[in-house]
Amino acid sequence: MSAPPQKAREDYLRLARAMAGEPLPAALVDVAAFDENVAAVLARLDGADVTLRLATKSLRVPALLRRVASVGGGRVRGLMTYSARETAWLAGEGFDDLLLAYPAARPEDARALADAAARGARVIAMVDDPVHVELLAHVAAEAGDRLVVGVDVDVSWRFLGGRVHLGVRRSPVRDPAAALALARRARHAGLEVRAVLAYEAQVAGLPDHTPGSRLLDPARRLVKRRSSALAAERREAVVTALRDDGFDIAIVNGGGTGSLAATAHDGSCTEVTAGSGFFAPHLFDHYEGLGLRPAALFAVAVTRSSDPGWVTCGFGGYPASGAAGADRLPVVHLPEGLEVEPLEGFGEVQTPLRVPSGMVPPAIGAPIFCRHAKAGELAERFGELLLVEGDRVIDRVPTYRGLGLAFG
Repeated sequence: MSAPPQKAREDYLRLARAMAGEPLPAALVDVAAFDENVAAVLARLDGADVTLRLATKSLRVPALLRRVASVGGGRVRGLMTYSARETAWLAGEGFDDLLLAYPAARPEDARALADAAARGARVIAMVDDPVHVELLAHVAAEAGDRLVVGVDVDVSWRFLGGRVHLGVRRSPVRDPAAALALARRARHAGLEVRAVLAYEAQVAGLPDHTPGSRLLDPARRLVKRRSSALAAERREAVVTALRDDGFDIAIVNGGGTGSLAATAHDGSCTEVTAGSGFFAPHLFDHYEGLGLRPAALFAVAVTRSSDPGWVTCGFGGYPASGAAGADRLPVVHLPEGLEVEPLEGFGEVQTPLRVPSGMVPPAIGAPIFCRHAKAGELAERFGELLLVEGDRVIDRVPTYRGLGLAFG
């Protein structure tokens, strides 16, 4: 996502002034861009009868979770969490309406959820297997309490007898009959079934364009169009079957930043989830119509120059999860024009960058601003995020790591 040259130069100088005197590497959030992204994400919901749930894994900074909720007002309700222990910790910090999107598979995780619920937090645990049901029912009985659960429904696109699978491999529940059987088992075990989660990852996680492969754009559009329709149809069919059987399904969740508008307006959900869009990591540069600004960056310092036309920065090796590839690596954001050396890439303790002809090389000690491929994973590398307004650091907010927490 390139800015006009003069604007890029001004942004670099502004951020460099903000980093003056700061130890590097450091992670920072441009507050103006972050707030604009919150507004842009919420605008995708205009005209739809849905609310927004925040994905904690995409931020991992309690202060920023609160900031989004404050800016979004009543349109933002609840958190989608990714760990049972994280869910219980957030409940202890005063957060409420917590939907755990990944199943509790061990007794200690289930007990953490039961303890949070016993303290009065609204917690919903997703299940997709009878083992999850029996585990949660057992700890609920031990605690003398009643746990609320939801059914996680797979909405991947499978064809050729299941030999082709487009989407993430989450739940084995793929039709109303399977969802109904699991929900009935949960009800019989003493659990309260109130939610359905159906996440169309092959839409939310598939860019509209990928550099160097434009010829595949029509195939991407086909996958996204067909998958969006399949997800809406399956959500509606599952929810109808459950409600017809007497289940009070209050929450139907879907979507992600990359599929937000389509999911919000397809009529199958009561809420959609987003998180990555607030930071706008570089994977989102190749989606159409999102209107996001890079908000989360990390800064590394130039430490030496091995040859004319080269500078080397300290540190920078912060790859993202997923299938290994160049798209999982960070990119240089500012100053524009610097190129990563392919044979070294972003390294654990140093990152060499090629300086293009005609560009004045950054001086030793100068900051180089980079973008992560994904969102919340950057917070696992740093104890705090520096909140930058204009050319000043206005606050320092701890990440989960900075609070001494590690949930995954």
